[in-house]
Amino acid sequence: MTLRARRLVTAAVVLVALLFVGRWSVAFVAERWWAATISPAAASFVSSWQLLGFALDIGAIVAASIWFALHALLVARAIASVQVSHRLGNLQLREVVPTRFLLGGAVGSGILLGLIAGAGAHAWRDPIVLAMRGVAYGVLDPLLNLDVGVFVAQLPAWDLLHRFAVLLALLGLAFCVVLYSSIGALRREGGSIVAHPDARRHLGALLGVVAIVIALGYRLAPYHLAAASIPSLTIPGALARVHAADVMSGLALATAVLSLYWALRGRNSLLLAGWIILAIGAVGERYAMPALAEAGPPSPTRLVVLRRFDALAWGIREAASVNEIEMIPAVTALWDEALLGRMVERGGGLLEAATRTELKTLEGQTVPVWLVASPAPGDSAQLEVLAVEDGIATPAGAPLMLRSLEESRSARPVWRTLADPRSRPLATSWRSVSGGVSASSPLRRLLLAWARQAPGILADHPRPDIDWHLDPVARAGALLPMLSWLPADLVLLNAHPVWLVQGMVVTQQFPLATRSHWRTQRVAGVTPAVLCTVDAASGETHFYADPGADSLASAWIGIIGSLIGSAASIPVELRSRITYRPEWLQAQAAVLQGPGWNAGEPVAQSGAPVPVWLSGKTPAFQIPFEDAGRTAISTVVTAYRVSGMPQLRLDRRDAESGLGDRRVELRQLWARAAVVVHLRDSVTAAGDTVWSRGPRWFSGGTHAAWQTVFAVPRIGPPALLWVATDIGDRIGGGRTPGDAWRSVTETEPGSDPRLPDDATTVESARRALQHADSAFRRGDMTAFGRAFEDLRRALLRSPR
Repeated sequence: MTLRARRLVTAAVVLVALLFVGRWSVAFVAERWWAATISPAAASFVSSWQLLGFALDIGAIVAASIWFALHALLVARAIASVQVSHRLGNLQLREVVPTRFLLGGAVGSGILLGLIAGAGAHAWRDPIVLAMRGVAYGVLDPLLNLDVGVFVAQLPAWDLLHRFAVLLALLGLAFCVVLYSSIGALRREGGSIVAHPDARRHLGALLGVVAIVIALGYRLAPYHLAAASIPSLTIPGALARVHAADVMSGLALATAVLSLYWALRGRNSLLLAGWIILAIGAVGERYAMPALAEAGPPSPTRLVVLRRFDALAWGIREAASVNEIEMIPAVTALWDEALLGRMVERGGGLLEAATRTELKTLEGQTVPVWLVASPAPGDSAQLEVLAVEDGIATPAGAPLMLRSLEESRSARPVWRTLADPRSRPLATSWRSVSGGVSASSPLRRLLLAWARQAPGILADHPRPDIDWHLDPVARAGALLPMLSWLPADLVLLNAHPVWLVQGMVVTQQFPLATRSHWRTQRVAGVTPAVLCTVDAASGETHFYADPGADSLASAWIGIIGSLIGSAASIPVELRSRITYRPEWLQAQAAVLQGPGWNAGEPVAQSGAPVPVWLSGKTPAFQIPFEDAGRTAISTVVTAYRVSGMPQLRLDRRDAESGLGDRRVELRQLWARAAVVVHLRDSVTAAGDTVWSRGPRWFSGGTHAAWQTVFAVPRIGPPALLWVATDIGDRIGGGRTPGDAWRSVTETEPGSDPRLPDDATTVESARRALQHADSAFRRGDMTAFGRAFEDLRRALLRSPR
């Protein structure tokens, strides 16, 4: 290679390195500038977290490069001279390779392998930081009698370091074998392997290192066994597997000694015998011992232990049994996110969030509603917030939307319109704002454009600043990436829209805990950790410790520091708005199927958790479980929050308590009702679609159930067709929730003393007529429709 070529190669390498370093540097500076707009604590933590990732990347790459380069240099210096053969016509010529080329190639190949092996070490931040901090649960595992925090915090970091050591040892061995084979120091002669003495000593030492790494892996085996989820494994069986791992660790150390002996004496047969015995032992320990050690069904005592560890790993706080005496729910939940999404789509929008809360009507009544956020039709820059009352529909069956107290009575029934929201789901990657990261100078715009990979930032904008991470979930994840952030809820703080994002901490290792799926991975536990609020209008962001945070979450909160406020500092109004997220309940459902809980199997037709309302208008989610034969409901699981604290209520329905029911028969009776069949035929004949939502259950003075049926027209919002109800052995239904429940709670008209008399009926009708007349005169058709529904209900309820 000529001098000019070497200079060009050197310049290209330097340029590529500068581009990588420059890209990382501008990204680091830009993220710090952005975090500083949140708070000084945010800027400090984001910078520290990024620098830690950079340090881990550099450290792993340097360590791996030194390791591989050192072995390459040993190979190069082990042979006094290396000759390369090539042919020139019929002549075979041998040429001595200069030493400087050997040294340069050794260092270059070592650095290349170091880059391959060490890149991506920034992903080690979570386990390493958590291991340094430590977690203490105050609960000991039954096998090794160690605190659960050892398996949650320390074991993942040990595994990480061990995998890195295995990678370096195996890749280093393969690298040296290839190098020695290429220069003839390791070759096959007469059916046997012949190694140069220097090559044998080098490879023998590497084989010893590999064996020692294997021995360390077996030393970790008891920890993995204690952290595994094997309900049928008894303590004696587990101890037998621990002893087997100890034996394999000793066997691996003996193999390391034999490898070193081969390096010195060259006994090939002894080396081969040692590694064959180790391989046979590994197969036996991996496959034979588990089959011999596992026992039958877990004992009652072990079931209690399994249940306790599941509750710790998955944040299951079981609530007390229900003490309600009502026969029907205070609010008959009708709507869900899918129906509201279809309503928004038919109006030309896109559902961005749907959250349940309470609002005051124009008449001053507090009602349970869905807050639905979507872009304004014809102007996607505006955000419309609709308030859909649950438990009721218009006379036509459409969603009943409330009007804001601040808007004119002649306005559309939109609760709030935000003209230019700073933060919203599905937001753009960046935008020009006032009060963001300064982009006043061309240099700053260039740096921001490079960091965000957005050339549009270079142009002049009417507003002087730039903001990004505009999606509330993306914003929370950019500041605290170690947490798993759930979809944003829209809540009200002082009647002002705010996004609430819940951050969960995921556990990879937890003794005895049932494994379940979370996002794209199978994990040992998920618990709440942090709450993030993002003002929809200004983007102002705050973090609070979740009231349901456990020991692991508290450890992370301590690591993050002053960026997170305490649970006690959560505003009272916000605390009452925290809801139980259905994604978490769905992951817990797999745990509740386990032997420790024996809840049954989730009803297949229900799909995702269904929304319900508890007494006191508390929003909750529910999953019904059925028995193994899929014929009866065995358990109804209801998840909700009380003052921010998560609660999980398990209402078991068994034959001894008289609460068993025929689920399949109930669904068939509902579907075969003459009115339902007639409505379905009418809707499908018109070319529309019929949606039957999952059954919902109420556990009060008795167990009741209901199911909603909706018509989804080609044009217009979904319309409530029918509410099928059941109490005990009484099957009924109606076009409204009131009619549906009366069909199963009242006896023949005139025979039930709870029915109103004529005077009461006339008074109720008169009052409803006055409200309807007043609403009609002021042009409030929403209030008119509700008053008319009250009048209709009063007259239908009157005795004949």
